[in-house]
Amino acid sequence: MLRKAGLTLVEMLIAMFVTAILAACTVSMLVAALRSCDADMAQVNTDADAVTAMQFMVGEVREAKSVAILDGGSRLCITFPVTTAQGYYDRTQADTTHQVYYYLSDSTGIVGRTGTYLWRSRNGALRRIRTNVDSLLFESDTARSIKITIRTRDAIYRGTRQTELTQRVVYLRNY
Repeated sequence: MLRKAGLTLVEMLIAMFVTAILAACTVSMLVAALRSCDADMAQVNTDADAVTAMQFMVGEVREAKSVAILDGGSRLCITFPVTTAQGYYDRTQADTTHQVYYYLSDSTGIVGRTGTYLWRSRNGALRRIRTNVDSLLFESDTARSIKITIRTRDAIYRGTRQTELTQRVVYLRNY
């Protein structure tokens, strides 16, 4: 008589048990990696939003003739020097007709509303700079400089990530 080669029921159950344990470990590691990736991406997004918004505002403040901090530090008005016909600044005169404002508002961009959108307004034309901006504060440092603090936030699977960035002293070159 020939015996057929095969697996017994006990061997089959042991193999299935080991396979199930390996699958559970693999899925657990995958879920942990995805959560970690989600948290890291949220942090990268908040960092990038804060840095980009800060660079945008700092670049314009540096070119300003003067700045005015409005509404208790929640809004900034930037006045540039007059631009000559050749495209150069006339640093002796302020261009009060083309002022730029930075502030937080909702998705409409209307001044005075609360929201997480950072807006730039010039002559009534609105430009959304960033979303997910939790707070924005402008403070006077000296007559020639200001301090800007911005905090951005991004929601993730379990909680939020945030970045707070402060540009301590921004000097006005055309003061």
